[in-house]
Amino acid sequence: IGSSRIQELQVKNFNELNSIAPNFRSYDDGAGGAFTLFASRGISTIDINPAIGLYVDNVPYFTTYAYPLALSDVDQIEILRGPQGTLYGRNALAGVIKITTKEPSNKVSGFATAGLGNLGYQEYGVGFNAPLLKDKLFFRANINYTERDGFVENQFNGEDLQNRLTTDGNLRLKYFASDRFSVAFNYGYQYRESMGYAFALANPELSFQDILENNPYEVNFNEDVFQEATTHNMALNLTYDFDKYNLTSVTAYQLTDQNRLDEFDYSPLSIQWVDGGNDLTNISQEFRLSSNEPGPLQWTTGVFLYRINNETDETLFSGVDNAQDPFAPNQRDDDVERIVEGMAVFGQASFELTDQLTLTGGLRFDYEEASASFIQASSIEGIPVNSFEDSADFSAVSPKISLSYQANPDMFLFANVARGFRPGGINTFVTNAEDAPYDPENTLNYELGFKSNLLENRLKFNLTGFYIQYSDQQVFTVLDAATFNFGTDNIGESRSFGLEIESQWVAAKGLTINANIGYLNTEIVDFISSGIDFFTFEEIQNDESGNDLPVSPEFNGNLNIVYKVPISDKLSFEASVDYIYQSEMFWDIPNQVSQDAYGLLNARVGATSRNLDLFFWGKNLTDEVYFSYGYVVVGFNAASFGLPTTYGVTVTGKF
Repeated sequence: IGSSRIQELQVKNFNELNSIAPNFRSYDDGAGGAFTLFASRGISTIDINPAIGLYVDNVPYFTTYAYPLALSDVDQIEILRGPQGTLYGRNALAGVIKITTKEPSNKVSGFATAGLGNLGYQEYGVGFNAPLLKDKLFFRANINYTERDGFVENQFNGEDLQNRLTTDGNLRLKYFASDRFSVAFNYGYQYRESMGYAFALANPELSFQDILENNPYEVNFNEDVFQEATTHNMALNLTYDFDKYNLTSVTAYQLTDQNRLDEFDYSPLSIQWVDGGNDLTNISQEFRLSSNEPGPLQWTTGVFLYRINNETDETLFSGVDNAQDPFAPNQRDDDVERIVEGMAVFGQASFELTDQLTLTGGLRFDYEEASASFIQASSIEGIPVNSFEDSADFSAVSPKISLSYQANPDMFLFANVARGFRPGGINTFVTNAEDAPYDPENTLNYELGFKSNLLENRLKFNLTGFYIQYSDQQVFTVLDAATFNFGTDNIGESRSFGLEIESQWVAAKGLTINANIGYLNTEIVDFISSGIDFFTFEEIQNDESGNDLPVSPEFNGNLNIVYKVPISDKLSFEASVDYIYQSEMFWDIPNQVSQDAYGLLNARVGATSRNLDLFFWGKNLTDEVYFSYGYVVVGFNAASFGLPTTYGVTVTGKF
């Protein structure tokens, strides 16, 4: 979708992407966005290592800690569903999100925006574009600030939690050194903070639905939780035109500083909490060579190199009320360093077998080495320092083959098979080094569909069917109940299939109706869960075969209606309504913790002119009470509340 659709759908945050594509869902984590949850065709993960790849202005994001919570000055958002391993490699086994901010141009332009709303909402932003050297060097920059009060009351101290503050900006330079050679530099900055997480707890006697019906927007725990993160992104893009092919180099560097104070028991008792943070640095280099002349053969090939460094320094506190710790109160200091280095070689080519039939094939080889060092020191006298170092390496081959047929100018048919993978890693919070490494997981996606333009291009109708095999599934679970060690293990196999309808109908002059519908059927084929009941502290083992995958509503989609009509030569009226729906789903693999079906109604109405825009907007206008995020791991059932009704007004001046 382009910038106008982004505004119509009111996509201002990373967790507001639900209106773009069917069977693709995003869920607000209720805090600073470090664990914003994405699900595509039944595949999701509550993990800092995403199952859906993210690229912002060609910069890869290797960890959710660095995800951009706020989105401003965005030109395009692209959702690629299904494995994208051939061109994108690691962390793309369920799809890819590509975000492109607006490029600098040869024209002087700018904007300033301000907005106010309920819950103390404030928004301020400015942007400017200009040529520094006419027809040679262009400049574009913007900065945006948003703030919102909390809406969940902590009854322990009267604080309002789940507030949010973000400051983000972009700086882009583009230089045309010659007709053949161009240089682009991008810098992105984002700071975000929140008093979160604010989890409500469910147990066998109190379900999540009971909480929603009787005690919404209320929690009760004793710690002053806090989340903040600062991310800097830099990228240098060089492109040279050799007539028959293009050579592109993308060098990217990312730095993230994340800090938190997080409650672990979310109760009024002083049991367990953590204070600390992460420092992350990512550097990557891609060289890509692509064909650049007409002909039946079009191809792309390249090399991708990267290094990820994650340093964690945290203190885990055990309080006076921790009945399971005979030495309480005490504290444990954890110092962890993880280093991941990898490379990939890839290629993809399309060949026109006939004027209508095209065959596409691709192959990627990834190799990755992961190492970790772990030092754990306890304040309890007599307990020795626990430490270990370990390393592991992984490799994967990701093929893709597809066949497309242009039946006529208005009908395009396609079929493809693609493989994706997410790399393995090393568990660091374990006492047994043998439990540290875990293997990659893989998906194999079969897809069939068509795209059509009907009614003299007034109706676009697309239909896609898919089947996914999900093997060596990584699950956060109990590794050793005797030592109370948790981590990631490869213990699951699943499958999913479904249908996706995307349509756009120009019903009348100025009136456009967009509809997305997704059907999803998922099943866990092989998984024996191992956990601990946090209320009885007994070990649990269950055969979860036959259960649904978590975060996989059977039906989902949205209906969006947009009406635009000129009022005069200089003024236009615009209105849009968007209804987002999902059926019942489970937050957990045992299928014990569910979220009922719900829908969110959003609307926007206003007027636009050449130099001024004024819009009134509202989100969740029916005041649906729901959980936007569920965190269910080894018997710990927690969820955070979604936003109630919000509304406001935004004015934008532009030239």
